[in-house]
Parts: sequence; C-alpha cells; structure tokens
Amino acid sequence: MKTKFKETNSKKACLGCPFKKINTNEKPYPGGSHPFVYLGQARGPFWLPCHADKNYEGKGSNVETVSQCRGAAIFRSNCENQYPLPKELLKLEKDTDDVFENEAEFASHYLGGPVDKWKKVLKKPLLDHLMVKEISSPSPTKRFIE
Repeated sequence: MKTKFKETNSKKACLGCPFKKINTNEKPYPGGSHPFVYLGQARGPFWLPCHADKNYEGKGSNVETVSQCRGAAIFRSNCENQYPLPKELLKLEKDTDDVFENEAEFASHYLGGPVDKWKKVLKKPLLDHLMVKEISSPSPTKRFIE
C-alpha cells in the first residue's frame, strides 16, 4: 500500500517556518536544530513536516496527518536544488520575497555574518556533506524518501 501524504491548499510559508525571512523562531537554532541540519535536509530527499500543523508531533510526525513544510518546498525552489527529489515531496514556486533566497542568506540570518561570507563557505562540497550527514545520522524517525 502506498503512503498518502497529507497536503494543504496553502502555497505560503507559515509564520513559524524557519525558512521564512520574517518568522517567530529564536536565533541561532530555529526549532531547536542547528541551521546546518535544515540546510542538509532541504538539499536532500527529506519529507519535512510543517511545525505549525495541528497534528505536528515533532520528528515522529505522521506523513498522512501532517502537511509538508511549504517554506522548505519554496526554499528548495529558490536554491534551485540540483538533485532530483522524489515526486512525493511538495514542490512550490520560487518566492524570494517571503522565503530565504539561498543557503547563504539562511545561514547569515541565523548564525550572523555577511551573506557574502556564507556564499564562500556554503559551496557544493559542504552542502553535500550536510545532506549526507542527515541521511546517514541514526534516527528512529528517518524521514527521507528513497
């Protein structure tokens, strides 16, 4: 039996979304995770739950009852992720007004420092490393789609 992913009609990131430029998250660790965790997961084949969904239960959230993070879907489009992602993952149009434009802007917001510095640091090898680290990290609630 194929898993049915819950979706919402909204095409916008919610106010609590870590990928939204103006949000209600505390720095430097939105949602309690290091920004590099988000960058690794956004680059890879991860189902990312919406933290604002009424059925959200943390990392163990159910894909059938919790909608996917719209901010992550937009962020992936903004970053023009070069890796094909599974068709089950939400895809939304670019929106660089509301959602961070790229990984450097995201890191600058949460970790400080100029965007240009982060553009030099967050190149493909490091971003790929962050993705592989997330895929390989032991977790009872793996959310990547194979």
